[in-house]
Amino acid sequence: MFSLSFGQAASFLTNFIAIVFAIRILGVENYGMFSSILAVVSILSKLVDFGIEPIIFRELSKDNKSFHLFNSSLNLRFLFFVLLVIGYNLVAPFLNLTKNEILLSNILFFTIVFSAKTFVVRELLSTPFKTNLKMHYPMILSLVDNLLLLALIVAIKFIKEPLIYFTIAYTVSNLPGFILSFYFLKKKFNYVYEFTFYNSKWLLKESLPMLGFVILTNIFLQIDIIILNSMKGSYEVGIYSAGVRLTMPLSIIPNAIVMTIFPKLVQKLKDNESTEYLTNFVIKILLFISFSMAAVFSFESKEIVNLLFGKQYIASSLSASILYWCQVFIFFSTYSLSFLIASNNQKYNFIYSLIQVVVNVFLCIFLIPDYSYFGAAIAKLAASFLSFIFVLIALNKLNFQLSIGKPKLVLWLVLLSAILYIISSLPIYFYLVISVIVILLITLVTKYFEEKELLIFFKLFKKEELGLKFIELLNKKISF
Repeated sequence: MFSLSFGQAASFLTNFIAIVFAIRILGVENYGMFSSILAVVSILSKLVDFGIEPIIFRELSKDNKSFHLFNSSLNLRFLFFVLLVIGYNLVAPFLNLTKNEILLSNILFFTIVFSAKTFVVRELLSTPFKTNLKMHYPMILSLVDNLLLLALIVAIKFIKEPLIYFTIAYTVSNLPGFILSFYFLKKKFNYVYEFTFYNSKWLLKESLPMLGFVILTNIFLQIDIIILNSMKGSYEVGIYSAGVRLTMPLSIIPNAIVMTIFPKLVQKLKDNESTEYLTNFVIKILLFISFSMAAVFSFESKEIVNLLFGKQYIASSLSASILYWCQVFIFFSTYSLSFLIASNNQKYNFIYSLIQVVVNVFLCIFLIPDYSYFGAAIAKLAASFLSFIFVLIALNKLNFQLSIGKPKLVLWLVLLSAILYIISSLPIYFYLVISVIVILLITLVTKYFEEKELLIFFKLFKKEELGLKFIELLNKKISF
């Protein structure tokens, strides 16, 4: 898990630096146009996805030796991709699209196959690594993708058509990682590609409940940008998308944890073992990460946005803060939904995503005309919260008891918020550094994590003895 987390962090950082640089150079209008087209492509990509990957993940977790079903799912996605591109180009001339928009769309369509960012073909190729707990290989390839993107973006200042160049770079940078994915599959698991549609009818039938979920989830993530673009324009989308860019990549955190925990979760359920301790511990970690990030950002949002993107994007600070608070609910739901899939209750996932989309679309249409990108952020927060409530109800129906130490949790939340607010008057660099120290100290003082849970963190670094000594010292210094 440590190598996985490190790989995710390194990949995220390089991608973030590359995109920040591109956002600054492209300007609000161009970045808004790119974001609008990418949002449409992202939604359409889920027609290629078809909700297959979670089913393959589940089946490979049970038996990771056979690749017949895996190859079948891969071929289905290639087939759906070809049909999507043909269908889009047949319909595009009849839509109110410019030649430039059609060109950019077709370039970005290839990210569906090549890119790990679209979570379609590359996500499927990483599934055998997930089930064998060897995710450091896909993480290395993702890092290579982002390093290449960063290298290509360095030249963007000298290009006459920066938007077209950036779109090509955004797509082509993923090609080496796509090719190398097959190489590592062969090397590590003796994988051999075969053109087969083995058990494809069963696979499509099994994936059907997930199809609605993945399409609706992606609509939830992207529809606010599309509605904002249609009601306001590229400039407003550019401002809003800067805030989205700060928060959307954070999904790698709960997804990384799910990748690590899911096979163990499936095995425990298969053996009729209790999963409550494991699930509560993971939820506690996700709350710790999401709340800390949201609180740190919110108290100095303008300064952080100005530091990263420049003054031209400073208007996105408030909407970005709201989007950060969405992550608190989304982090919890991401893992909880994987629990529902593992227990063969994926029907709840569809209802969850339906609630997200209906609430988000309704509120976007209602709020965006008067409140622009701020209204879009409020709509997403409301949708995230209401769908979070539904997940709690679903877990309760399955007799799952959520118990993460409520008194300690409340104390941690209050103390952390109060102290971060007090130190937010400091210069931005001091604030960010001291915030990390404050979060760690308050977490230890309030005993947010139990001794057994703290020891798990030390085990990740193979420092169990050091962990025991640290806990002993902590108990001497702190008495509650």
